[in-house]
Amino acid sequence: MKNNKRVLVALYLSLAAVLCLLSALLYFHYGIDDKAHYVTSQECQQCHNARYDSWKNQTLHPIMFHPVNDPDEIQGDFDIDTPVLTFRKEEVEFVIGNKWEQVYARMIDGEYYPFPAKWLITTQQWIPYKVDNWRDTPLSTNCNGCHTTGFNSDTYEFSEYGIGCEACHGPASKHVEQQQRLSSDTLCSLCHANDAPPEDLEIIVSVKNSVCGQCHSRGQQSRGSEHMQTSFNFPLNYTPGEELPADYQQSTKQNDTKGKYWWAKGLSKNRHQEFADFSVSAHSKSLRNLKEKNTPGRGELTDECLKCHSADYLFAERGSKPTLETAREGVTCVVCHDPHGLEREFSSLHVSAERCGSCHLDSFSNNAADSGRAHTPCPPSAAKCADCHMPYIIETGGAFPIRSHAFKIVPPIATAELNMPNSCQNGGCHSDRSLEWALKAFDKHYPEYTGNE
Repeated sequence: MKNNKRVLVALYLSLAAVLCLLSALLYFHYGIDDKAHYVTSQECQQCHNARYDSWKNQTLHPIMFHPVNDPDEIQGDFDIDTPVLTFRKEEVEFVIGNKWEQVYARMIDGEYYPFPAKWLITTQQWIPYKVDNWRDTPLSTNCNGCHTTGFNSDTYEFSEYGIGCEACHGPASKHVEQQQRLSSDTLCSLCHANDAPPEDLEIIVSVKNSVCGQCHSRGQQSRGSEHMQTSFNFPLNYTPGEELPADYQQSTKQNDTKGKYWWAKGLSKNRHQEFADFSVSAHSKSLRNLKEKNTPGRGELTDECLKCHSADYLFAERGSKPTLETAREGVTCVVCHDPHGLEREFSSLHVSAERCGSCHLDSFSNNAADSGRAHTPCPPSAAKCADCHMPYIIETGGAFPIRSHAFKIVPPIATAELNMPNSCQNGGCHSDRSLEWALKAFDKHYPEYTGNE
């Protein structure tokens, strides 16, 4: 009898253990096949603390749009006596921008609306903003697709204020769940000890220009029925690593009928156009040009050339580098810009010449040898590469504080003919000299210049 009881107890315990095991397996597998959703950057901090802290403290992305937590976050001077300023500092609930200008907003009937004046940080002044049609400018269709993370164009809701990790890496819920399963519970290791992480559970890591271009571009995309169309000033439902949506209509010189966004020379005149500017540069075509325009005089074409001509080669792990046949991307934004802020070599005023020289040093030497003149008439201590090749010709905040990303010299003749800032006199360089002086000095040093640099 005692033996029967022992058998029953053992059976009950075994059954309980099996049930517990099944419950655990169901718990840890539940939701793994669900569609990925946004979880906010805070979740990324647990495993990627260094990148999170750098992104949070060294970049402007997380504070491009945020609720006011401290009055000092509002940079506008509300003591200035101006008829433009028709609201009080205490009324401001949200801040958009933080470097060149700030737009202030409040919530009305569940929608974000801008106040009718904005503060120009660059020139320290108030100017009117959407005075006559501010109610026709809800931030949900004009700003939030780029100033928030996880924006849903159906509900107008979003996951996170500012540009968070998932804006560039895609919704991370599956990735987070998988990492938690594999790192925090030994039960998973019974079956999955030697498994490689499923590809569809990994975050997206892409070096494509379009990852930055989803926001650093100007354009419109519409959605809805033929009877009711809603226009958004940003691409909708973009997935990092893919191209921008085909129906996203980018601003171009051809469709800029009023000349508000583009100089007649075909370079950006206004902000939010770095992607379009860069797309016309030789950098963006570096891989294609390497394959199609290489000549015997430039030496043998090998995979080593990809060090300067391919972003996916540059960022690939050792042992898994692409070849000339498999490389897909030329020079892209992340070659020069670290979106996590771990490197701050590129500042708004000076750009390290070493970054450019790592690929262009031979060109500097060869050109100087061929012409018998130094690459630039200015000493290296006075002018950096970007001062001439990325001139300040883009206007925001009441000035021209943003560099061109087309990597093209703007000669003084463009100022004379098109009234646009030039490479010699912008950013404080030779601003004390006359245009006539700049024209003569440029022609003297670059007599062979054709505008096709």
